[in-house]
Order: sequence, then C-alpha cells, then structure tokens
Amino acid sequence: MLQGLDERTASIYAPIRPQLSLVEERLGSLRDTTPDYLEPLLDHVLDSGGKRIRSAITLLAADFFSHEQDNPVIMAAAVAERCKKVTIALLGHLLPLNNPVRIAEEVALLDNITNGRVVAGFLRGTPNEDQVYSVNPAEGRGRLLEGMDLILKALTEPQPFSWEGRYYQFRTVAVWPRPVQQPLPPVIVGTRSDDTIRYAAEHRLGLGVSFLPVEQTAVITDKYHAWCEEAGWTPGPDNIVYRGSIYVAETDELAREWFEGLQKAKPGPNIPLRRTVSEAIQSARAGTDFDLRGLVAGSPEGDVVGNSLGINFLGGPDTVAKQIKEFHDRCGVGVIDLPFQQNMVDHRGVIKELEVFGKNVIPQIREF
Repeated sequence: MLQGLDERTASIYAPIRPQLSLVEERLGSLRDTTPDYLEPLLDHVLDSGGKRIRSAITLLAADFFSHEQDNPVIMAAAVAERCKKVTIALLGHLLPLNNPVRIAEEVALLDNITNGRVVAGFLRGTPNEDQVYSVNPAEGRGRLLEGMDLILKALTEPQPFSWEGRYYQFRTVAVWPRPVQQPLPPVIVGTRSDDTIRYAAEHRLGLGVSFLPVEQTAVITDKYHAWCEEAGWTPGPDNIVYRGSIYVAETDELAREWFEGLQKAKPGPNIPLRRTVSEAIQSARAGTDFDLRGLVAGSPEGDVVGNSLGINFLGGPDTVAKQIKEFHDRCGVGVIDLPFQQNMVDHRGVIKELEVFGKNVIPQIREF
C-alpha cells in the first residue's frame, strides 16, 4: 500500500487505510485490462507502491469537510455523469431539515454540471422525520414556506443580499454560479396543504402529490389548477407529478397472487409510531389543538401507523396503464414517479417488473 513510511507519517494515513485498500484493489484490477506493452509499467507501480500518495492526500483532504452521503444531489451528480440526455428530478430536499442557502447552491451547481437538465423538488417531510431529527412539528410549514422564499430569491437575485426572517438569518447570500435555466430551474413542491398548494400556484411552481387515491389527488390538483388560473397561468403536464407505489406482473392474476401473499405476510420494517403520537404531531403541524391525555393510550401491539399495504398501481400491463391514465385524465398528472421496490420482491423481481413495464406499459402511456 504506502511503503517506506516512517512511524509518524504512517500514523497520519492510518484513518484512511480502509479506503486505500479500495484504491489498491482498483489498481490490481487494471491488470486484466491493461495492454501488454503497459504491463511492465503497471507492475512497477504496483510493486513499488507508487500512485498511492496522491490518493491518500485526496482522501485526507476530503475528511476536512462535512459531506452527506445521502444527499440527493450527490446521487443526481453521479447519474448526470453517466446519463447525458435525461432530465434529473430531485424529489427532493426536506427544507425544514436543511440550510436553504446550501440547497440553492447545490441546485445551481448541479444545473451547471448537467447543462440545464435539473428539476428541483422541495418537501416538508413527515412526522417520522420530525421525531428523528428533533424538529418542532409546529414550525415545519413555516420553515418550508420561508425556505422556498429564500431559495427562489437566491436563485434569481443577481446581487448579494441579506436575509432576516423568522427562521433563517444570513448576513450575505450570493449564489454562484448562476443556474443555466433562467430565471430558475423547474421546481416541484410536494404538498397536500392548502397554503403550500396556493404558494406553488402563485409562484408558478410545479405540484407533487404522493400515494393518495385518484379522487383524493383530484381534490388537491383541482385547487392547484384553480389557483394557477387566478395567478394568470396554466400549468402543463410536466408541472404535476404523482408518486405512487406499483407492482406490475405479466397478468392481473399474477399481480393479485403476489398481493394476497403480501397481505398474509408480516409487513416489512418501518418506523412504528403510535397512532395517538402521530395524531399529536399532525395536529401540531396543522396548528390545531390536541388532547395530550390520550397520548399514551392504545394497545402496545396494534395501535401504530406505517407499514401500509396500499399499492396505488397493481395488475398486468393493460390494467396498470389504465390506472395511470386515470390520474392523467382526472388530475392532469404528466409525470409519474414509481418505486418498484416492494416487500417480498427481491432485486431480480424488480428487474422483471421494469422489463414488463418498459415493454408493455410505456408504449401505452405514450399514447395518452
């Protein structure tokens, strides 16, 4: 690995030895693809311990800065490097849990990296996340709305500015580089609440709805269309995104057979949350009163939320295509986000679903 180091220098590299082992494995794997005339050079590098110092310095330097491995921008950048034409949607940043200026910088930078192929997504989050990250649920909506105000200004205001809000204060905000898409990249706001739906309509932002049946989704999208009309614009199909769970099989019978098996099996892991606790959090988020005396009530076994078996799209290709078309026709949905990973479906099963969907459902969707 790093050969010929004195004890003090070796101790500096000790924290990154696992990562350096990966570098070693990568160098070793090059033996299989290196042309014959370069083999002597590669052998010399491997045997002498060369080409390790620069890797070590890079890894050590990276540890000086905080980096979030689960940040959606990191995954989006990786996708952008491999996929040169597709539009990449971030669905998305949880604004109450993050620094809005940092989000604006990341969106602008990613828009430059992809040459204008980014769609930003802003979310409030769920009661589970409020609990896990110790966020006051009563502040979530306010942080979302103020965060969006700040991000939109940061992406469109050419001059540095200060910000003194209720939840965020910044002496100087100056995002650089500017986004490629002007005045800003498309934005989708994931919400069910009236004030945020109206905010999206008034600011000409897209709307995202998740996991609701078609009629409940239509209640939300009808409000959005009405408020967009009041704001003087008409949203197109790309402005309305629906996210719903799916299981598609070759036939309706096979899909029903899988779902019946899922109903009989124990639900997969989720964050258990007493229904009374969930109701208390939702009440705080909505700013309504809740009787805290019932907070500890309920059985120790079944009184939990989560682990729902609801599947929004279920069936063979023709059935699933009809279900998707209903959201398109009734709600104006033009973009659909489908997580194919379900309980009792392994990786091979997910790949099979994708093949069935790609060959037999997408051609029908293109005719909508």
